[in-house]
Amino acid sequence: MPSKHVERLLQRCRELNLKLRTAESCTAGAVAAEIASVSGASDVLDRGWITYSNQAKMDELGVSSSLLEKYGAVSEPVVKAMAIGGAGSDEHCICIAISGIAGPDGGTDEKPVGTVWMAVSYPEQGIQTKKFLFDGERAQIQAQAVDAAISFLLHVLKT
Repeated sequence: MPSKHVERLLQRCRELNLKLRTAESCTAGAVAAEIASVSGASDVLDRGWITYSNQAKMDELGVSSSLLEKYGAVSEPVVKAMAIGGAGSDEHCICIAISGIAGPDGGTDEKPVGTVWMAVSYPEQGIQTKKFLFDGERAQIQAQAVDAAISFLLHVLKT
């Protein structure tokens, strides 16, 4: 069942005449699915990308290979590029990008399992980023990332 936060997010996007896009890696479309679980979301939810691989990030969102090589997929520069690529040139669009390490493998000392970066591209405010460190098993980390993404969007939209 969708949260009241999702309904609030959709209402705020309607008030601001914004379309919502998602560019997701570690959540694999779960943010878009959570939003789409609300009846009537189609007037706000425009499109989404599941860009799990680095190649998909490059092909679908225009992330440069040099950013991926220098910083890795789970990084502030890469989620910024994902959000920019997802938003495109549409000034009536807000895009959230998410990349993280849900585990149980893949973590390092610098980027442990549970590290998730998010970026929101919103014409009114430019790009905002946030880093999270979630605890738990893979599904728990993904669920926390979905909740955090909805909250982050609401924060950016000042609700």
